[in-house]
Amino acid sequence: MNRKEANNHIGKKIRVVDPLLGSYIGELIDVVAEPRKPWRGKVTITAIEQYPVQNLTDMKDQALTYPPFADGKTYEIPGSKIEPVGDIELELNYNESLINALLNEINHFQAEKNKLARVLNDLQVELRKVDPAYEISNQDELDYQYYTVVKEDDYIYIVDENNNQVPLDDCPFDFQIRVKGRWITVHYSEDLVFLDQKQNTHYVSEGSKIRLNKDQFDPYHIFINELEKPALDSLNNGIQKFRMSHDHCVTCHNTLLNQYLASEEEKKFIGVNFISYQKGSETLLVQHHYERDINEDGDDITYDRFEFTNDQGKRLLMTYTTEKTK
Repeated sequence: MNRKEANNHIGKKIRVVDPLLGSYIGELIDVVAEPRKPWRGKVTITAIEQYPVQNLTDMKDQALTYPPFADGKTYEIPGSKIEPVGDIELELNYNESLINALLNEINHFQAEKNKLARVLNDLQVELRKVDPAYEISNQDELDYQYYTVVKEDDYIYIVDENNNQVPLDDCPFDFQIRVKGRWITVHYSEDLVFLDQKQNTHYVSEGSKIRLNKDQFDPYHIFINELEKPALDSLNNGIQKFRMSHDHCVTCHNTLLNQYLASEEEKKFIGVNFISYQKGSETLLVQHHYERDINEDGDDITYDRFEFTNDQGKRLLMTYTTEKTK
């Protein structure tokens, strides 16, 4: 935008764009045009579109690069960084737009983390082929929550470093215990006994350390584990038709989990989960319509309908239910 165009935009919304510091929406208050100097604009910031680029090559005590512009503040900004906003309709206030910008950054780095984890795993597999003595570690220690096993009379539970207790009876999570110097995956059976994936029994004494992969707290992880196999097969087939996989999930709005946690007495659950996947420039949105009817005297009734839509307009519908539609 040149200074003549800028004068025509005084009092209107404009965009401030910096390759490293992000993108912002504001109102052009005035134009500062001094002789033989590049023009500048006085801009009052009203929203943020894109968070600043995070520098991962020079990590200091303060790792995060924060937005340089605050809500409602007026700044003098070089004209080279000011451009028209076009026909966008921005109804979000600064705080709402900041939430969206932060979520976009979190989703980006979560996707990058998943890519790095896959590359790290593949490199370790290749090294194991060359050096069979190398012990593959697929997860960083920070990816695990460690617990101590406690038994009080017939009550068996685990406790973390903050003294938070988790009862082991009916616990749905997979744990890891150390057997002969290595961690193996197990689930709790009863009376300090754990079963591995081959149903072999392992007795864990009181005071032993066990760990749990934090991914199991992830809403998407919980979401796919809640699905019955035919429903999960429907989801898998659907995302594969769009050349996606679970690794490409960037957001999961798990309404069903929220309903489960909010009510212990409720027996019927109806709602929609929203899951998005990103692969390069391709985006896929899945709407998961569900019904759950918990029957204590018989089999539970479940209904799952997956509506797939990608950014090219391609759509797909897949349904699973334990009973015929009435």
